[in-house]
Amino acid sequence: MADDQFPEDIIYGIFSRLPVKSLARFRCVCKSWLEYINHPYLKTIHLKQELTPIIFPKNHKSNISFLRVNETMSTVKKDLVFEFCCEDYSKPHVLGSCNGLTLVGYDRSFLALINLVTKQRLNLPPFGMITSSNHHHLDQLSIPVPASAGTGIGFDESTNTFKTVCVILKEPVDCSPDDIHLVRQQLRTMVHYSGTTTNSWREITQNPAYPITGGGVFAHGRLHWFVDFHNYWSFDEGTQIVWFDVKTERFGLTDCPKQKGGYRDHDRLVDLDGEVGIAYIDQRIDLWILKKEDYWVLHCRFDLCPSPYNKYTHVAVSGFWNEEGDVLLSSDHGRRLLVYTLKTGDLREYVVDSSEEFEADIRMCRTSLFSFLECS
Repeated sequence: MADDQFPEDIIYGIFSRLPVKSLARFRCVCKSWLEYINHPYLKTIHLKQELTPIIFPKNHKSNISFLRVNETMSTVKKDLVFEFCCEDYSKPHVLGSCNGLTLVGYDRSFLALINLVTKQRLNLPPFGMITSSNHHHLDQLSIPVPASAGTGIGFDESTNTFKTVCVILKEPVDCSPDDIHLVRQQLRTMVHYSGTTTNSWREITQNPAYPITGGGVFAHGRLHWFVDFHNYWSFDEGTQIVWFDVKTERFGLTDCPKQKGGYRDHDRLVDLDGEVGIAYIDQRIDLWILKKEDYWVLHCRFDLCPSPYNKYTHVAVSGFWNEEGDVLLSSDHGRRLLVYTLKTGDLREYVVDSSEEFEADIRMCRTSLFSFLECS
């Protein structure tokens, strides 16, 4: 029976129950299937599927893989899904994800948007910027994205557009925290809009109150970063969160939850399945969630292990493991996985099946068929 003899709601119901990876292959079956699978409704439905653990090796040859956990053997297998190589041997860093797209940055090189299911990849161009080599003339330069930039990707539902945001210091400033106004004068915010024919950056007039660095977490229409740790925070007072509204393109500040014993530079913002979380990591982990953009709720607090603390090194929170709110962590540069069960308080360890010697970043992400080429 031809598919045009079925009601559309039945066809969408069938496709909505299939894995995203299968739909990516089925798009080539026939034209009508392609139209159904590419429909925005189906893409939105699939964003509600289960989270997938993904490993991003920090090596110039990036063999990105989905992870399969064997509960019985306590091991983790890798399924290669995406491979690309950076020519200058710089290390990749995951700078954020949104609606199935991942933003990857390379030291001294470039930014790229990738969809791990459809295999699409878009290298974002260098951005042109006016810089002053002295006080008498200006130069128009095409520069790569600095490694110290604050970067992230978000989705503007009002325009159906993915926006990549990059905040940089136009020129280095050597000053004390008391002279923050001198730093603000050098901040520049660049935005890349997916789907445009120019594939270029645009400088906007809004800038954050403080410098930011690293990848941003997208939630509820906003990107979030810590204020740059190294210069504008203290062990006792902590830091603040800079947010950027992708619709209005304006910045703001949010206070962090109070932390006993002070704040440390390995505290991290984390994507908790569409919510912003803060992981305070020491001999124990405190995981907070930002609710409705204005107040914090403690999700869980647990010790890493009853034995000496050095059992797990370089611990990072990767995200929610499931809909029950269990937490996935990585340790030993991504070579081990830990799953904290919220209901029982158990901490289970899994060993990643890998012969690589380099470190890796492990994230919990949702896969989708969203394309940065079809928006706008």
